[in-house]
Amino acid sequence: MALLITDACIGCGACESACGQQAISQGESFPIIYVVDPLLCNDCMDCLRVCPVNCLVPDPQWAVCLGRGCPLSSSRYDGWGCSQGEDRCAECGSMKWLTPEGEWLCNACRSVSEGRGARCPKTERARRLLEAGEQAPVAGG
Repeated sequence: MALLITDACIGCGACESACGQQAISQGESFPIIYVVDPLLCNDCMDCLRVCPVNCLVPDPQWAVCLGRGCPLSSSRYDGWGCSQGEDRCAECGSMKWLTPEGEWLCNACRSVSEGRGARCPKTERARRLLEAGEQAPVAGG
């Protein structure tokens, strides 16, 4: 899902400090309004707990990590993990997934008996935005 930071942001930086994924950074506008990189946001909501003006709102255009829209929420992938933006496939840009055996792989590129593996919906949305010529999120702001 990721989050949007509204114009009510007072630029205090509390959300940036609370984000363990480093998905929140200063925007380029003045006064300073922070922005969320949806590919790094893992939906932990730690930023919501510290925001003094409640200016973070869900962005419905992005899938929820390990929730609605994420293949890892399916019982088919019980025991699997995700790099949550920290490591992406060099070939296709999808998130790398941790198998139950402890191996990191790109589930979108690997060859499986049923065909191609599942793709991360967040990286797929970013790819579609780039193809459409729209601004895609960039790690770190």
